[in-house]
Amino acid sequence: MKNLSRATVIIAGGLISVAGNALSETQTASVRINKYVIPAVFVNALNQGMNVPVFIRFDRDTSRERSDQKIADVVLGIKDGAFLIKQVILEDQPQQTGLSQAVRAKLMEMKDVNFGDGSRLDVTKNAFLSLESKSFYIELNVTEEALAPTIIPRTNTLSNSSVEGVTNVLNYSFGSYYISRQSTESSSSYLTLDNTAAWREHHINLNGSVYGIGTPHRNSELYRAMYEKDRDGHRLALGMVDTWNLQSIASMSALNSSRIYGASFGNRSSTQIEDNTLSLIPITVFLPAAGEVHIFRDDRLLSIQNFPMGSYEIDTARLPFGVYNVDIQIVVNGRTVSSRSAQINKTFSRKSSVTGEVSWQVFGGALEMNRMYVQPNSSERKKETWISGVAAATTQPWFSGVNVKSTLYGFDNNGVNETEANVIFSDALTANQQVLMASDSTWRSISTLNLNLPQGYGSLWTTQEKSAIGNRLDMQKSDALSFGATANLNKLSPWLGTLTVSNTHDRYAGNRFTNMDYSQSLFSNRHASVSLRTGIQNYTYNDRNTSRDKYVNINVSIPLTTWFSAGVSSENGNMLANATIRKSLNDSAITQVGGSVSKRIKEKDTSGRDNEHSANGYLAFDTKYNTGNASVTHTSDNTSTFNMSTQGSVGWAKNSMAMGKGSQHSGIMIKTDLADDGAMLANINGRNYPLSGKRNYINLPPYAEYKVELMNDKKSEESVSVVSGRQSHHVLYPGNIGIIEPEVKQLVTVFGRIKPAGGDALAGIEIKNHIGRAQTDEYGEFSMDIDKRYPVIAILNKNNEVCEASLDLHKARGAVWLGDIYCQKS
Repeated sequence: MKNLSRATVIIAGGLISVAGNALSETQTASVRINKYVIPAVFVNALNQGMNVPVFIRFDRDTSRERSDQKIADVVLGIKDGAFLIKQVILEDQPQQTGLSQAVRAKLMEMKDVNFGDGSRLDVTKNAFLSLESKSFYIELNVTEEALAPTIIPRTNTLSNSSVEGVTNVLNYSFGSYYISRQSTESSSSYLTLDNTAAWREHHINLNGSVYGIGTPHRNSELYRAMYEKDRDGHRLALGMVDTWNLQSIASMSALNSSRIYGASFGNRSSTQIEDNTLSLIPITVFLPAAGEVHIFRDDRLLSIQNFPMGSYEIDTARLPFGVYNVDIQIVVNGRTVSSRSAQINKTFSRKSSVTGEVSWQVFGGALEMNRMYVQPNSSERKKETWISGVAAATTQPWFSGVNVKSTLYGFDNNGVNETEANVIFSDALTANQQVLMASDSTWRSISTLNLNLPQGYGSLWTTQEKSAIGNRLDMQKSDALSFGATANLNKLSPWLGTLTVSNTHDRYAGNRFTNMDYSQSLFSNRHASVSLRTGIQNYTYNDRNTSRDKYVNINVSIPLTTWFSAGVSSENGNMLANATIRKSLNDSAITQVGGSVSKRIKEKDTSGRDNEHSANGYLAFDTKYNTGNASVTHTSDNTSTFNMSTQGSVGWAKNSMAMGKGSQHSGIMIKTDLADDGAMLANINGRNYPLSGKRNYINLPPYAEYKVELMNDKKSEESVSVVSGRQSHHVLYPGNIGIIEPEVKQLVTVFGRIKPAGGDALAGIEIKNHIGRAQTDEYGEFSMDIDKRYPVIAILNKNNEVCEASLDLHKARGAVWLGDIYCQKS
């Protein structure tokens, strides 16, 4: 009612204002409509057209209170002694009551429609407008059939890039190894580069590697040189690509490692951001008036959601994952007006809540085909030919989600279709079927079934693969069956553990592999834990003897400042004692160190063994500029191995370059310009990133929106004030680098005493720097905040003479007493 009164005042005020202006121009007679006489000044205003709000009301609402739920505006006029609807302007706001398409269309078609005395104007058979002449209050009275459910969007399209100009992201991965074996030594290194140059949504990606660095056998390979534009739900790619970059809907496994010079276009796009947290089928509710929706599961309240009058989808994103039934109650004014049951259908395995839409791609080009199953020196090892095809995919709301995707493609006079169907029957049961069929009579079928037992008792799975090979495709025949099971025996007894059994029968090769593994916790408290693991592996081969391995391992873990474990294992008569130690480090470039030693205490076969010991050590590091690890191993046959790998990223933007860690294809560069060991934080989409030094580059995934907020680091003694640029918003595509150039002050509270050279302390004089002012007391002492990047203060004595002092604040943190400060005349 408060909103309604406010609306009435606004309408009346608007009428008086408009009428007052009109009255100065012309005089109009008053008009009588129904039993109300409209004064001439208001008639003048209506002649010009007046915006009047329209409030929606359910026709079965028997309450006498007026609706305060606005649905539209009417441009109201007057003509020939009757009201006139000149235009209807519908509101479009989040959680707005949805009107059916028929009602919306009729309202939008209303142009210069006679409203008569305003008592009633039928819009459709399910909706009518009414006007109260005394207060100019207009209602749209509707039945439930006049409303359309307001459905929560399952997908949204990423907006255009927020980055102007050309930017570049270079990701690198470097690795090196050294092996010393008896009298021989060897070493080699590799470098992989992945460079993405971008202008807004356009980017060019180059990917390649150099192998054998430091050896006579060095070689290099370019894997990808691709232009890509993925925007507004459509993707265009062209250049030298692999099968995945050519099309990304279904597989193209008949091509192996072939290189393609071609183009692809379709609506499978990374700019379509899909939600996977909503129920597969929308659950809608109708509220005859503003009220609440209560959702119960097994008499337990899961959620309360508030809605205005209308038909709405409940927000299932906040409900637990799974497939289960819920009870829904509609509560208006504290009274339950209706209730019903519904099924929540949302599983972890489903990647999206979008159903019914079709993704598609078309592609083609030249193919450089590598044939794998021919003689190494054969002229058919490589062949240049053509390729073209089309791919499509869709997800339907059957069961708990059915996804079907298919690719039809041709190359080198071969036609191939690959189709895959993934069916989620429930949270417990899923099935996958992959089929390949080709024009040369090649076919392949892979079937997979997964079942999770109720209440966490375990799981079962099985996979079968069969194929037949024609006379042209470069594929290998297969005929295999695998199955396995995991049983959580501790559900039956707390004294039992977990048993896992698996079996694979490769009928084509004539091999069978059987594995059984049992693990159990024997003892655990805050001082130590002891666990048992035992198992059997049986390998039956077609062309050699059967092999059987058995092992028993007892593991003792002691949670000291480091993690320590020791145990004994046995395999086919060989017994090994081992110990492992691992420690994680905080606030250090080295994040983890560890090592292990082992000794053979019983050995069935000693051939080739020079000693009974072996050892391994490793470390992992994570710095501002890169991440990686290194390890050293020495085995019982006196072989020593050293391995090291590292990866990082380099970003260029606006004549600026910075290094960072990570391997993503976009990022944000922050020009902090911090002095000494200054530190602060960047909160990006809820995650904190440390900042230091002059410039920071944070590597981030592309096709995403990022909200950035700069703030103090609570772990640092530095006091940082962000004057401008504290918050920013960025939309990043591949190769994009968002630039943030904040104005940052590194504040230090300085205490000291001002003295001239060879004189007494200066009392009552003014001190200033570029961010503030202060005055010395009777002892010449003062305190003031100073930006440590500009550590100069100016002192004005009583003779208006100015002298300056440069302060040494390099090691200052928070607050510092500087003692006597001597100034020199400038």
